[in-house]
Amino acid sequence: MALLTPEEKKYFEKTLALNAARENILIKACPGCKSSVMRTNKSNLNVCCKLCTSNKGRTFEFCWQCLKEWKGPKPRSDRCGNNGCCNQLLKTLQTCPNVVFETMPGITGCPSIRACPTCGSLLEHSKKYCNFVVCPRCQANFCFVCLQQRHHRSSCTVAPRQTSIPVWHHVNHTRPFSLQ
Repeated sequence: MALLTPEEKKYFEKTLALNAARENILIKACPGCKSSVMRTNKSNLNVCCKLCTSNKGRTFEFCWQCLKEWKGPKPRSDRCGNNGCCNQLLKTLQTCPNVVFETMPGITGCPSIRACPTCGSLLEHSKKYCNFVVCPRCQANFCFVCLQQRHHRSSCTVAPRQTSIPVWHHVNHTRPFSLQ
């Protein structure tokens, strides 16, 4: 319990809501004016800041991924035209080494890092124990090898390297989480 003035209460509620939205990757700070901007289309990295557009007298668009002023064709879901713009999480999935399981010698060609099929968190296998993991972010239980959410089987097929990261569409989220 805290005794807050109405202004303090409003400030804390606004700050908590903003932090929760940022935590959920819904809002980022515009690189032009630093105001909070929400991306409405998750499959398009091109975002227009209405405040900068109004202030500059021209459309101001930036890349949701690299947070630089937009360059290149649009819409795009992978990268903009700025040098060095890339999705670091996808790059990690594409370039991580394969894992060699200590207790499952018959499994080969499995990437050492996987995106949780439910929430998209990147997880690295410890190389020990079985192939089933529990995601610390969403608590999903899935096979690290085949990426299926099912009961334990003695064998499965290695799923290919992931080329996209699932987006968690959760409701009533009660645990704090962060994107790796």
